[in-house]
Amino acid sequence: MLFLTALLPILGIFIFLFFFKQTTLRAGIFSYVLTILIILLYPGFHLAPEHIMLSSIKGILIAFIAAYVLFFGIFLFHLMNSIGGIQSIAFSISQATNDRILQVMALVIGLSPLLESTSGFGIAFMVVTPIFIALGFAPTKAILLGLVSLLAVPWGALATGTVIGGELIGEQLQNLGVGTAIISTPVFLYFLVIAVLIAGGGDALKSKWKEIILLSAIFSITIFFFNAFVSVELAGVLSSLITTGIGFVLMKLKKSHPVDSCDTRVITISLWKAVSPYIILTILIFLTRLVPPFREFLLSYGVISLPSISFSMALLYSPGFWLFITCILAIFIFKIPKNLIIQSFKKTIVHWVPFIISTSAFIGISEIMAEAGMTTLLANISASIFGASFFLISPFIGAIGGFLTGSNTGSNAMFIKLQAQTALQVGLSDEVISFAQNASSSHSTMASPARVALGTTLCGIKSQENKLLKSISLIVFGAIILITLTLMCWILWIEK
Repeated sequence: MLFLTALLPILGIFIFLFFFKQTTLRAGIFSYVLTILIILLYPGFHLAPEHIMLSSIKGILIAFIAAYVLFFGIFLFHLMNSIGGIQSIAFSISQATNDRILQVMALVIGLSPLLESTSGFGIAFMVVTPIFIALGFAPTKAILLGLVSLLAVPWGALATGTVIGGELIGEQLQNLGVGTAIISTPVFLYFLVIAVLIAGGGDALKSKWKEIILLSAIFSITIFFFNAFVSVELAGVLSSLITTGIGFVLMKLKKSHPVDSCDTRVITISLWKAVSPYIILTILIFLTRLVPPFREFLLSYGVISLPSISFSMALLYSPGFWLFITCILAIFIFKIPKNLIIQSFKKTIVHWVPFIISTSAFIGISEIMAEAGMTTLLANISASIFGASFFLISPFIGAIGGFLTGSNTGSNAMFIKLQAQTALQVGLSDEVISFAQNASSSHSTMASPARVALGTTLCGIKSQENKLLKSISLIVFGAIILITLTLMCWILWIEK
């Protein structure tokens, strides 16, 4: 009975999402209320109201770490989109060659990861899916390609989900970023292979296997390098910029003929100007991470510090502040009119508000469960059931969180503490298990029902929603198997 009661907050999320068919926002709120009722009414997990309040406040503050970055990431996207900047980058890719498979590869492991790394929230999917349709792909294929292109979610919105995961378990961000990069390496190759198969079938795979290996290797090596030696927050941006550049070089070397555009729209922004805000953002964050005096200054001023709940946040050091500066610079660089700025701001609010509420609810649930002893109880029982074999189900637990919430942040809020505690109980490395949690929850967000529904609505094929959900779920299942096998090899290597 005690076990089922401790499990109820997590089961509540399932029930509200799938039985009552509520949105992630409502499911988060309802499950949060359910958790409080359990804490107040059930003696085994009783907490005083002030402790519930403190845990909830801590949840809101931790959610704000992600929300601060995400707000200006989404705002930058809408600003760039309003003046045709995103379209210009996509146009340059589509016009560089008439080889549709190379175009797909450049979009899947280049442009989409770049947009996801700076904006997050699955915005890259909403951008590249219409581009795939414009390139001549059927809507169902375009949606699948758009979903598969979300392979950089661990570094989405400048790695906010990974940052939150590290905050929740006290793990160093660099360790979590590097570990996630290593465990995701076979998955990057897998997703690029899947994209090529979707776009051109087995023949395309045979003809482009060298390019597939090259681009996935470049992305994997660079994302590991930047996580290890530069900045976890910048790793996705830098890797995707480099991979996109290599993609353009491949197009040149292949001597593919440029596409004769039948589109009468005039793209007035050059490629270099279109990517300039992302380059500026990269340089600014580079300076904050690699120039010690500047770094120390930013960590010393504008800091929110609440020792009573073990919370601290340096507002000026956060990538959110530098995204804000980049937004201001973009407004001046492109001379964006006031009406477009206001429209972009309103669209940002629409995307951002549900995120901050639902994420605060999920993290609040996690904090309350931990304070009440629910997480420890679940970890102890899971450890007694699975023992050292727990690592075999760990990636699937993370995947369930990503599938349910459509958010790495939300999934980490639900499960990363539970996973880390269970690992310690059974004698496994809590670090390695947290890498698997972060990777599996991130990559499974592409199969989120909410994301698939968005795609079918975007493309006007709602009747295909179930078919697409099955297809992308099978694809993600393959990725989780790969993560599990990689995790197994890592565990065995540690034991030696």
